[in-house]
Amino acid sequence: MKNHLYPLVIVVLFLGVLLQACKNEKPTPPPAPLTVETLKIERKNGPDCDNPDTLIFNCAEVKFSYPNLKDGPDSLRQAVDDWAKEFMTGWVGMSEEPDNFPPLDEAINNFFNMHQEQVKEMPDAPAYYIAETVDTVLLNDGKYLTLKLDGYSYMGGAHPNASSAVTTFEVATAKKISLDQLVTNLDSLKVIAEKKFRSVRKDIFEPGADGEPGFEFDDVFEFKLADNIGLVKDGIYFIYVPYEVGPWAIGATEFVLPYSEIQQIRK
Repeated sequence: MKNHLYPLVIVVLFLGVLLQACKNEKPTPPPAPLTVETLKIERKNGPDCDNPDTLIFNCAEVKFSYPNLKDGPDSLRQAVDDWAKEFMTGWVGMSEEPDNFPPLDEAINNFFNMHQEQVKEMPDAPAYYIAETVDTVLLNDGKYLTLKLDGYSYMGGAHPNASSAVTTFEVATAKKISLDQLVTNLDSLKVIAEKKFRSVRKDIFEPGADGEPGFEFDDVFEFKLADNIGLVKDGIYFIYVPYEVGPWAIGATEFVLPYSEIQQIRK
């Protein structure tokens, strides 16, 4: 009889050990947010740079703020650095094609040289050049990192230039997230996004007080999905920069498509 009890005792002991192990096993904690700091590049050249803005006549100035990861995978840190520097270089390397951008320091020097050449050619004309970027963290939950850079420049002309860049990095792989990874149907997403755009910017679609018709998408400015999107806590962030789907005069348009509004096409 005792021999018959041995298997039962072993099974009971095994289950007891397994149960205790399950009790001792702690749930896997969620990934920790990354440590993101803002670095700055500030350089200026010209006799008027320290004057109040309204008294600046001859000055070239670079004021770049950009994100830098203090931790996380090396591949992600490099990807963020490359993305930020490419954006900044675009504001001081405007005469270059993106594929032929020089290193950032060289592009900044070229920016100052271009300013000096204008001063030599037209010494009596105002020459205030400025290039500026500002960084923002839109999401940092340990799994995804969404960053935004806003850029601004003025080098004379009818109006300044402004634009933005947004991207979401998957922390584990350092890869950028695209819209087709988030939804099953881009055409359906476009319809939802246009509806949201019209709701957020209903002011530009309404007729003017003088009876002038409001803005409308056409063959010149067709509506499309934004080039710059990113994951945020409650949905997908969109920003349409000037000239992307409308003239410079309407400025930028930004909004969040909540997950609740794209549930049927969400992956």
